[in-house]
Amino acid sequence: MNAAPILFEDFQPGAVLGEQVQIYDAQQAQRWRAIFGASADAHSAAEGASMAVVNMMRAYLQLVTPRPPGNMHARQQLRMQAIPEPDEAIRVVLSCVGKEMRRERRYVELQARGTGTGERALFNGRITLIWAA
Repeated sequence: MNAAPILFEDFQPGAVLGEQVQIYDAQQAQRWRAIFGASADAHSAAEGASMAVVNMMRAYLQLVTPRPPGNMHARQQLRMQAIPEPDEAIRVVLSCVGKEMRRERRYVELQARGTGTGERALFNGRITLIWAA
């Protein structure tokens, strides 16, 4: 049975959409290095910051579903507080922080807060979407 897609009306500013925990493991790091190349510093700041973005987007894709076809990813911002460490569990809490109509388009703004071991603050991200329905 297919669930109905999430509609613009379903988003409530201030509401938590869910949370997800993923591990920044060797497999994730290996896929990143396959794209960007292995470096002498295998666990570089660039790799760690990339893992934050990867896990922020994975949380969005897995928590906000099913999505209507035609959505557009308009913008994203990421403020790093700390770099994830290899084998660290990254907990991402996704919330709706706003929605508005602009020029007949439905804009949804989501916040992704990432924490690591001991609730260590890793990142605060914003994802702005133009929602299709």
